[in-house]
Amino acid sequence: MLTYLICSTIINTDNTVNTDAIGDDDMIFNNNGNVFEQIADNYIKMITSGAIKEGEYLPSCRDLARDLGINPNTVQRAYTLLEEKGYVTKVLKKGVYVSYSNENKLEDELKQDIIKYKNSGLSKEEIMNIVEEVYGGDNNAKD
Repeated sequence: MLTYLICSTIINTDNTVNTDAIGDDDMIFNNNGNVFEQIADNYIKMITSGAIKEGEYLPSCRDLARDLGINPNTVQRAYTLLEEKGYVTKVLKKGVYVSYSNENKLEDELKQDIIKYKNSGLSKEEIMNIVEEVYGGDNNAKD
């Protein structure tokens, strides 16, 4: 797998980016998609896994851009995408903090599983048939 060489001093041997300013997890970048989308995806994984908790502030655009060796506008686009998806909130002159709660974690996991099965070739009808089978096949039945 090819990876972006963002800044040679912070690329680990396994192609992860050491982001001490962010938290305990590493950000992973590759040649699939835009860098700002990959930053957002990495944050989503850290937020939904609980590595970054609700109410915690993310690094400033400048600090994260400096740490990753990228343009601050790229980080700004990632933060805007995270805000649009409901994971963070921007507070003027204070920064960006996590506003996502793990209360919806089960739904998020189910969505990710459905996406995985969809990408593996299962049709919507096949997935719905499995759901109906699990729930007894009667949409009006109360469990």
